Amino acid sequence: MPPVPGEATSEEMSSPEAPQIRIARSEPIAELSDAEKLAASVTIYRDPWGVPHIHGSTDKSVIFGFAYAQAEDFFWQVEDNFILSLGRYAEIHGGRGLNSDLLNRAYRITQRSEREFAGFNRETRELCDAFAAGLNYYLKTHPDVEPRLIKHFEPWHVLAFHRQIALELCFRYTRLSDHHLPRENPHIWAAAGSNAWAVSGERTATGEVMLMANPHLPWFGMAQMYEAHLHSDEGLHITGATLFGSPIMSVGHNEHLGWTLTINEPDIADVWIEKFDHPSDPLLYRYGDEYRKARQWTDTIRIKSGGQITEKPYVFTETHHGPVVGREAHGTVLTAQISGLFDAVPFSQGFAMAKATNFEEFRAALGRLQMPMMNILYGDRAGNIFYLYGGKVPRRDPQFDWSKPVDGSDPRTEWQGVHAIDDLPQLLNPPSGYVQNCNSSPFTTTEDVNPLRADFPAYMAEDADDDKRRAKRSRQMLGEMKDVTFDEFQLAMFDTEVYWAKTELPKYKQALEKLRQTDPQAAQRVAPYLEVLLEWDGRIERDSVAATLCEAWYETIYGSEYPGESLKPQYAGDLAAQLEGLVTAAKRLRSVHGSWELPYGDIHRLQRQPYVADLLQIRFQDAQPSLPSTGGHGPMGVILTQYYTPSIYIPLVVSQRKRYGVVGATYLAAWAFGPDGVRGTSLINFGASGNPDSPHYFDQASLLSDEQLKPILFEWDEVLAKAVKAYHPGGAPLPVASGQ
Repeated sequence: MPPVPGEATSEEMSSPEAPQIRIARSEPIAELSDAEKLAASVTIYRDPWGVPHIHGSTDKSVIFGFAYAQAEDFFWQVEDNFILSLGRYAEIHGGRGLNSDLLNRAYRITQRSEREFAGFNRETRELCDAFAAGLNYYLKTHPDVEPRLIKHFEPWHVLAFHRQIALELCFRYTRLSDHHLPRENPHIWAAAGSNAWAVSGERTATGEVMLMANPHLPWFGMAQMYEAHLHSDEGLHITGATLFGSPIMSVGHNEHLGWTLTINEPDIADVWIEKFDHPSDPLLYRYGDEYRKARQWTDTIRIKSGGQITEKPYVFTETHHGPVVGREAHGTVLTAQISGLFDAVPFSQGFAMAKATNFEEFRAALGRLQMPMMNILYGDRAGNIFYLYGGKVPRRDPQFDWSKPVDGSDPRTEWQGVHAIDDLPQLLNPPSGYVQNCNSSPFTTTEDVNPLRADFPAYMAEDADDDKRRAKRSRQMLGEMKDVTFDEFQLAMFDTEVYWAKTELPKYKQALEKLRQTDPQAAQRVAPYLEVLLEWDGRIERDSVAATLCEAWYETIYGSEYPGESLKPQYAGDLAAQLEGLVTAAKRLRSVHGSWELPYGDIHRLQRQPYVADLLQIRFQDAQPSLPSTGGHGPMGVILTQYYTPSIYIPLVVSQRKRYGVVGATYLAAWAFGPDGVRGTSLINFGASGNPDSPHYFDQASLLSDEQLKPILFEWDEVLAKAVKAYHPGGAPLPVASGQ
């Protein structure tokens, strides 16, 4: 019986069937071998918030400068993401990194990326060369920076990065989570998500299309976002945000159009039950009336432990369906595959999206379907708004229940190609004048004409029934928008009304009246707290005692690790028990803080910790500086979404009484598209730099705390006029207009 990744094996278990990887190396493009020349062709301008605006003569020079700027601002995180992508995370982070390394080796991310890189088109190879060259040039010009592992970045590392990030996301957001090795920090990733709105000119005072981008990702570790502005003389001109280590924007806008993403759950992955039942060869598995032979190999993973590195061999097995990723209780072997995992090619789709000048070109770029998943919301200066439920969804035989593992020995369970973009749920310019998605069903995108569920295969969308409270609150707000100004649109993005409280409190008021008749003593315990909530306007404010009590109650009856939208079993269907949960919540507040009457902003705080890869490492300090936060849990239906310790996964420690943000508004931006151009505002949750000594380490946290956005500098003359610093990578400062 083949072992499951994660079961250590001896070297003797290595098999001659191990895949023989031939590395077809490609020499760097000749013109990129001269990093000094490339550095001289690009200028980095820093605005008052430290955001880099990068101008170069060519796309390659801008990508070179983009890599250099990322390394300047947070080399530790850039390297950390690439260490993850190379399957060497345990070598730096010990056992916490082992799971990701096992996945990386099982899917052969590193080997395949290195081997396949030479086969990509010249443009892709050149741009990857440029990005790697920018990182290496940073190390060359900063000899004081000591990499923990990677002393030289290779162009194919960029490809491995995109594939590993896709693997990490897919193993968290697909039904594979029920069948694979346990993932790290499951609660933190359950809380990750996004909000996105696109509003047509029919609803705005100026006739401009308005778009809101608001990814909710972990604030520490690989999912941190980086804001930048790229401008080349070859036509690349985009501002937005992406992950550290990515050479192109994940969300952003150019001169004509913009887009943002939210996480969705298309069925892009499947699990097969493999029958290794041959009487004499344990690597033969049944397929139809015959047997096929699995490939098996041993790979050694280096694991840091107690300051020492140990090398441990692991055996991996792969059928034609994919690697073995688990085994059920009765010994059934499970393999898994993710559609499009090895189509995650940087620049091919992202670059086409960034350079699109109209909706037709943008949709053609999406038609390449190289992102395995993601909802896409779009707006442009021509007045279009658009929603696409994106995903590389395989075509399948509908007679099987694809929500469960299927029989791998039955040839009918093979994928039959991939659904094209025309097959996916989408909306273009609906009569309602808006589209939204908050990690919710594609069939409740707007208020009138939605995609019809019956028009799509049952396996298409795993989140088909998931109409989250954030989505309901969004539709409520967007439906009420008439002649909205850009200032009002931005203000709406910071909305803190608790949808759950507004819709559920009337029910609890009636339940209390009934309780007074059936159990007066219980009613007497509940009344002082419920009356505070009934007098509340339902909005989270810094000085709101009711908001603190409401959140504590919600966590009591819905869950404290990740407060979802389903009641805990002991409270489901029992209003009296739910009301008693309010009493329990008040007692818990009193036990921790000495009182249940606590202003929300006094205990919900923003604080940054440096150089954190594993969120379980964080130990916030009440004695250290922090800022008040007014965001609330997304499942409660709060648009300004924020999750705090210890509610997600970090236990309360003796010295800690305040609660600190760990997931939420990672990047928040508003863009308006009109006939005269594009304007926008934004913030990154902490600041542009990961260096604790930088003035931009925590400066944007004040914007989030005060519920404000900063202007985006996009027109190049405005960038030049307001830049506070300019330089070539590795060079001395250049004159800037603001300093003259």
